[in-house]
Amino acid sequence: MMKMIQTMLEWIERENRSLVIGISGHGAAGKTTFTEQLVERLPFDVNVLNTDPYIVSSDIRKYTMMPYTYEGVAYTSKMTACHPAAHFIPALERDIAMVHNGLDVMTIDAHYAPSERLHRKHRITIVEGMSVAFAHADLFDVRLYFYTDSETEFHRRASRDITERGMKLDYLKASHNDRRMQYELFMHPYSEQFDIVVKSTIAQPWIVEKNTFSI
Repeated sequence: MMKMIQTMLEWIERENRSLVIGISGHGAAGKTTFTEQLVERLPFDVNVLNTDPYIVSSDIRKYTMMPYTYEGVAYTSKMTACHPAAHFIPALERDIAMVHNGLDVMTIDAHYAPSERLHRKHRITIVEGMSVAFAHADLFDVRLYFYTDSETEFHRRASRDITERGMKLDYLKASHNDRRMQYELFMHPYSEQFDIVVKSTIAQPWIVEKNTFSI
């Protein structure tokens, strides 16, 4: 990870212009960790746009039952955040375009992330979250995609959600299976459009599967 961060830092220093960096992937894939470590090492203030507020609330999605076929078996379950229709992409693309055009933008207010200003004077804007996968690639100067295998994702979610959120193991397994199937069907194919693709597993936490980005 440190090598990739150093590459990004060298690129940012060389470009010396306003840049928009997209960082995406499913939950517990490492995208937030990468974002935080990159921001910590930049010697100036940075805009960070968390795209979680652009995801349709689970209170609404639970009423959207959708059929799909996975490995030849038919399923029907509620729409997860891995589906493109679960995101307000036009609103996200509008806000990124405003940053590109040198305007200050107020982020969406959410109970877990109060609204804050994205400043036009900050030349680096990092857009981080699942929604980045479904936004138009031309809005970004570079995009990084993080993902894990099913076992690693479940291990990380269980460590967090059972301990911190009090979720039951059976519920977590069922929701994980639905999410994972929808992820592989509806979200993971978008990774092909990214400049950098990084996979992590329990055994190998950092595997660069694709890198068409160079400084």
